[in-house]
Amino acid sequence: MSFIRIMTMNRHDEAEEIFQQTCIVLWQKFSQYDPSGNFAAWACRIAHYEMLKYRESKRRIKLLSDETLESLALAAMPIAAEMGDRRMALSTCLKKLPSQDHDLIRERYFDGLSVSEIAKRVGRSTHAIYRELSRVHGRLSRCVDRSVSEGMQ
Repeated sequence: MSFIRIMTMNRHDEAEEIFQQTCIVLWQKFSQYDPSGNFAAWACRIAHYEMLKYRESKRRIKLLSDETLESLALAAMPIAAEMGDRRMALSTCLKKLPSQDHDLIRERYFDGLSVSEIAKRVGRSTHAIYRELSRVHGRLSRCVDRSVSEGMQ
């Protein structure tokens, strides 16, 4: 939620507090979310409201004006929409990976294994695993870019 960090002008503790409250609200209101909608846009809107509520509760702290906050929220909407499109494309692109590449991505990013743990498990050097990850990242990036650009046509 770098959006919140920008709005609080690098007040890390306050940004963290707003982020935590936003997560709670997202969890509480998740049953109200329309799955056919854009989750990122919905979440950004809730974060915007949480920022306004926080601002109101801390009136003595001069943050950004309401107009600036509204401008930031409006500017974030297209970015959130694009990120939603990219996330959907990534999900599709992950499914297209060869099983070995898919397993590498799963172990690293979903299972949370470190590169050294993966290297040890497969009997290769960490350098070789970093190279493989870089290759797969490039492949995924190209696939996502292609999918998103095709979706815009």
